[in-house]
Amino acid sequence: MKSLRIAVAGFGAIGRKHAEVLRACGACERVVIIDPEPRTRMQAESQRFDAFPDIGSGHRQAGFDAVVIAVPTADHLESASHCIELGLPILVEKPIADTVEAARLLSERADAAGIPLLIGHHRRHNPLVRTAAGLIGDGLIGRPTVATVLYTFKKPDAYFDIPWHREPNGGGPILINLIHEVDQLRFLLGEVRSVQAVQSNAVRGLPVEDSAVVLLRFASGVLATITLSDCVAAPWSYDLASGEFDLMSGKAGRIDRGREDTHFISGTEGSLTLPNLRHYSFAGEAGWSNPLAVRSVKPEAADTYVLQAEHFLRVAQGLEAPLVTGADATRTLEVTLAIKAAARTGQAIDL
Repeated sequence: MKSLRIAVAGFGAIGRKHAEVLRACGACERVVIIDPEPRTRMQAESQRFDAFPDIGSGHRQAGFDAVVIAVPTADHLESASHCIELGLPILVEKPIADTVEAARLLSERADAAGIPLLIGHHRRHNPLVRTAAGLIGDGLIGRPTVATVLYTFKKPDAYFDIPWHREPNGGGPILINLIHEVDQLRFLLGEVRSVQAVQSNAVRGLPVEDSAVVLLRFASGVLATITLSDCVAAPWSYDLASGEFDLMSGKAGRIDRGREDTHFISGTEGSLTLPNLRHYSFAGEAGWSNPLAVRSVKPEAADTYVLQAEHFLRVAQGLEAPLVTGADATRTLEVTLAIKAAARTGQAIDL
């Protein structure tokens, strides 16, 4: 595989992570930053990145081969469409767009132009999640029946100093955080057919929700609940317990967060948890009066963001198909937006 020159558009927290990881990849020759803010470009340059104000000027001067789109979600369609016009493979951060219509249009434009489009639902690259999907698919727990997800954590007050974090159209934890759980459950359990939800903003009193409870019905008949809150002192968040948040924020190995399970998936022959991948099953006759045996399945640890970056480099060269396609990510967005609508209206929504 030859070395590629990659541009990262948007040098916020996730853009910085993409740039850092890509620069360390052997198959990446050079990383440049695209950001319209002069101060942000100065920050990038202080970290030894060349920086440009827009994709067009950056491409003319640096001649990069592919682009990571890490700009605000509302700008994904415009930025990615510019890359498609330039014939550049793209990795678009999640969510793929701010509306289902924009997501579909972006996917259609990439498909029509024959441009590889990968969406940054990074958890699908995690060996823990991929192992769990394989075990469930192989029938380890029998027929999956119910699932419970806890996504409870505390965002600091300073987080809401950013204006769009307080805005109801995209600023709350349903679209920013819960979309990860929707995508992960779709990957593990299949398609969602209906959603119900309630939400509350009672703690902060902001226009955005701070807590929600969601019920999902899957095409297979599986029922799943997700309990979400970003205003509580609690350890039950996959991002924290799996270490992925610390990888993204540059704190890996510096904080002892513990390893609490956050996902509990039960079937007719057993149950499985994440992120610890504990498998529960009856050692003998099945029934509530008999003991359950438990064992842990431990895949080899790896940096999820490195795996995603390496995959993108192979996708950009046509060596692999995108693990998360535009159509796939559009479906995750559709389900997540349906959850927001259900929480707002109190009505169940079929998909």
